Amino acid sequence: MELSFLKSLGLYTDLGETVRAVEGAKQKWIEPPEPYTHISVYDDPSGACVALLDRSDGDVREAFTVHGVGGHTVAASQINLNVAQIDLLEPNGELAGRFTAMVDDPHMYPAFNEKPAIYQNYELGAIAVDLTVWDSVEEWETAQEPVGDNGELMGPLFIASPWLFAFYQGTAPAEEVSAVSIFAGIIKQVEVVKNQLTGNPWYRAVVDCGFDCALALPIDTAPTPHPGSVVDGKAFLTGTTGFWGPPIYEP
Repeated sequence: MELSFLKSLGLYTDLGETVRAVEGAKQKWIEPPEPYTHISVYDDPSGACVALLDRSDGDVREAFTVHGVGGHTVAASQINLNVAQIDLLEPNGELAGRFTAMVDDPHMYPAFNEKPAIYQNYELGAIAVDLTVWDSVEEWETAQEPVGDNGELMGPLFIASPWLFAFYQGTAPAEEVSAVSIFAGIIKQVEVVKNQLTGNPWYRAVVDCGFDCALALPIDTAPTPHPGSVVDGKAFLTGTTGFWGPPIYEP
């Protein structure tokens, strides 16, 4: 199966090839609690993470995450094996945002119908699926179509998870919910890193999308991303409690 977004992490775009490479590499793993039968993570030095997840009901999935920017306070609960609902909280506990995220540590989240877990140093990231890059906010604004009666622009700091809306409306069952989201933000930092599993380079950026998160972009992204660039399009949001250990990237 071809998954083009894996290129954003410097991984092979063929899912089978990536999984075989991960299975042959050194992984972090735990003795899985019920109802899981296997939980392991390949934690690449570049910041790309691949989790292999099996559950006793036969559900087998992979999760792809990027080492995120830490320091976020969230309330989190599990929707399906590799996707959680994340409530981003203000310092006073008020809700700042709600979205889905692909997670590499599913055993850390209570079921959706239970009380969510609170984490105070949660890491958030994103993996580009189909993002356009503009050199500046001004270029981005010129390219936008205003929406609504007031002619407002959606961004450049904006995220929304359409699958979460569908889940709440009852049009998407839990097992189908995805972490693909509408994503727009301004790059604050960016560097080229190399995936040690494949030898392929990719861009790791810190982006302000209304909150700071790490963003993985493919190396052939054009124009070349730089501080001040705007990204806009679709991305997988990712999250981790930090269970698997450092590093946590600071903005």
